[in-house]
Amino acid sequence: MTGSQWTSHRDRLIALGVLGALVVGWQALSVAFPQEIVPGTPLVPGWQVVFTTTLLSLSLYWPGGWGFGSVAAGDAQSYVYAFLAIIYHSGATFLRLLIGFSAGALIGTLLGLAVSWSAWGRRIVNLPIQFLRVLPLLALIPLFQIWFGLSFTGEVSFVAYGVAVIFFAAVVNAVGNVPQVYVENARTFGASRWRLYRTVILPAILPEVESAVLLALGAAWGAVLGSEFLGSQSGLGYILVYSQAYGFLDRMFLIALLVVLYATLSYWIAAKIFGHINRWNKIGR
Repeated sequence: MTGSQWTSHRDRLIALGVLGALVVGWQALSVAFPQEIVPGTPLVPGWQVVFTTTLLSLSLYWPGGWGFGSVAAGDAQSYVYAFLAIIYHSGATFLRLLIGFSAGALIGTLLGLAVSWSAWGRRIVNLPIQFLRVLPLLALIPLFQIWFGLSFTGEVSFVAYGVAVIFFAAVVNAVGNVPQVYVENARTFGASRWRLYRTVILPAILPEVESAVLLALGAAWGAVLGSEFLGSQSGLGYILVYSQAYGFLDRMFLIALLVVLYATLSYWIAAKIFGHINRWNKIGR
């Protein structure tokens, strides 16, 4: 086993050890604090509760369809309905996340390139976007609710806004970090401004854009859950709102676990994709 392989193996073992300690620690807390917020809902739900009673209770959020009934229609709670509810509400959240993230990434990138394209672009776009960038994201939820009401458009727009400001700042910074010698060499060979951006600027900023994607993913997950607080009738945020209203801490904890799992998976996929795209940048390192 080479030194790099041993280091990678050691890091995985440490990560698994930390994860195991967190699992055991949470279970120990559930034993140390057996109090209940409401009857049947422990203050610190242990794993034996989370993956049995709590998981089963999610069947209440299955609206029916796909050839299945629902608890609201008189059926008994079941794990089948619970997993269908997870799939249904996770799908709704993923849809808002995907559309909002894609729109925000595109808008933020285009605005960032516009700032670097010309002096007029910098004058027109830079100051307003920098102002919007420092506004607290979650504090804007009531504003988006007033503007868009309880609509899918408002939820997606909220996610897009949170992602766009991150991409804008990252792209502006990345373009500014492109070595001037690359630009001068391209101009020496007669490259037009469009060709300069297409063949020099865009490839050169991809490594820094990777960091923007990973950073924006974290913001996007927070934004999509916040957007579902606008009154959405589907999505993981909807379950969180309902659980919070009735003090179902165990359900909130289970949904939080799902969000952590989904966010980690999306982060890993994005890192793999950009690792493949930017493999040229790692040659010789």
